[in-house]
Amino acid sequence: MKLTGTARQRTMRAGETLCHRGDPGMSMWVVLEGEVRLELPDFSGTTLVLRTLRAGEAVGELALFDGNPRSATVVAVTNGRLLALERRAVLKLMQTEPGFAIRVVEVLCERLRQTNARLEAMRFRDAGQRICMFLLQREQEHGVKRLEITQAALAECVGATRETINRRLTELESAGAIQREPGRITILSSAMLRARLKEP
Repeated sequence: MKLTGTARQRTMRAGETLCHRGDPGMSMWVVLEGEVRLELPDFSGTTLVLRTLRAGEAVGELALFDGNPRSATVVAVTNGRLLALERRAVLKLMQTEPGFAIRVVEVLCERLRQTNARLEAMRFRDAGQRICMFLLQREQEHGVKRLEITQAALAECVGATRETINRRLTELESAGAIQREPGRITILSSAMLRARLKEP
């Protein structure tokens, strides 16, 4: 890859804000190790978690490609490492390598579809169903049944209060769909979570 010579690695620490919404977008990052979260703050002080990214996934590409300010805030969920790719090098490669440019478009289209699906879920489903959808999406995307996540973080991800999250998780645990531990949720029955999504 011709980008290798211009890329640079950087470390991140859990809780670190990598960029704020509105910052200049002069680079994108590929997550090498760890996990980052895309957040969309609003003027009321609440935060909508758009997506959580793990190793192998890219973040910050929209601002890099169109030259506009960052569209979301990026926060490190865990310690880890990032590979930074500069705007000038990426755009030059897109101009000289059609295959790379096509792949970039495909990735952006897939990201847009996923975002639309999440926003639709936030609008048309209740809090319990949003929890089930979030858990199932994480299982599908990352192939894990044990999620390291606090109730506060889950509340941000699905747009509900901590009290509502606790009540809904208690219901799912009593039904045998999940098991809870401090800072951790284990999926015991994906089928039960999917069945919950079909309820009116």
